[in-house]
Amino acid sequence: MHIHLDCFSGLSGDMFLGALVDAGADLDALRESLGGLGVDGWRLERSERSDPRVGGTKVDVILEAGHDDVHRHLSDIRQILEGSPELPEGIAARAMDVFTALAEAEAKVHGTTLEQVHFHEVGAVDAIVDVVGTLLALDQLGVTSMSSRAVPLGSGTTRCAHGVIPVPVPATLELLRGIPTAAAEGQHPTGELVTPTGAALLRTLCDRFGPPPKLTLRRVAHGLGGRQREDLPNALRVFLGDLGEAEAQEVDVITATIDDMDPRLFGPLTERLLSDGALDVTLRPIYAKKGRPAVELVALSLPDRDAREQLQRRIFDETTTLGLRWRREQRVTLERSFREVETPFGSIVVKDGFWDGEHHLAQPEFDSVLAAAEEHGVPVRRVLAAVRVSLADSGPKPGSERS
Repeated sequence: MHIHLDCFSGLSGDMFLGALVDAGADLDALRESLGGLGVDGWRLERSERSDPRVGGTKVDVILEAGHDDVHRHLSDIRQILEGSPELPEGIAARAMDVFTALAEAEAKVHGTTLEQVHFHEVGAVDAIVDVVGTLLALDQLGVTSMSSRAVPLGSGTTRCAHGVIPVPVPATLELLRGIPTAAAEGQHPTGELVTPTGAALLRTLCDRFGPPPKLTLRRVAHGLGGRQREDLPNALRVFLGDLGEAEAQEVDVITATIDDMDPRLFGPLTERLLSDGALDVTLRPIYAKKGRPAVELVALSLPDRDAREQLQRRIFDETTTLGLRWRREQRVTLERSFREVETPFGSIVVKDGFWDGEHHLAQPEFDSVLAAAEEHGVPVRRVLAAVRVSLADSGPKPGSERS
């Protein structure tokens, strides 16, 4: 199942969760799973409110007084997630990806380190419930891939833990780098449309941006936000359906030939390009003019001028090249989903690939393999071998052979 986010009025964690409940996710089952997080002082309620223009569902995390005055660190979030073994496979790892993206954005805008970041709003109980609840609901609905329209930017100011700041807030802007954005629809000041939690979910889960892909539409649902807008419903609309035959996605391909740069600089350059929003970065050994050994840098960008220019600026800033080329191409990717498999070295995250609804491959996530190898003090290849044995024993992901 594919889901497309039509965030014409913005995106927040509670809007996303509300849309998934509106689409059919079982709220009682979500409450039961979320109850295992070991975080007290909250309850998940479906509001009676709807919008006469679109209907929709409002889901609220109701907090008890005095239960959410703690500013958490990323390590605290990790402890909560790792202490919840009853979560379905892959949910804890994906939730950690979302909170890591949030922490990286906060650390960058506040000039601090990843583990020193104090999560204020985004580390609160309601954000934890929104993120994990959204991932659980996606799993319930059988969603294996996700896309989104260009993200609308809000206007005006908002108040946060640091005071009054302009919209979008700095952490949200950092999370939206490399993602297509658009002016907000409507004629009136909008305030904050995309929250940091919404932006982190978008960045972590979506693999394409633009118009909806070719879908056999199964459901349309709306998740309602907490504020009222004068000219538009304050709602997130989602389309759920089955993808048609593998659809090509447009990408911009940026290339540069470099023959006079310290090779130690390519590693940091690659990481920074990916952080800037590059879809992929590769380095190819080539021979340049006059027979000089050289490196061809190839970066894939979303087909968006701002996203492309961000990568171009990075290449000019951090390499010795005097010029580069770019062209527009098409690519086709497998649908992806994540799960965990058990090995003698603990749970390892595995990425599954689907083509037209059929399971085609299962590939261990290398960062998860590396972390397990370091924790147990064994060679990385032993962990990889153990994952392959577990995959061979378990076969394709249950339910992956979809019609």
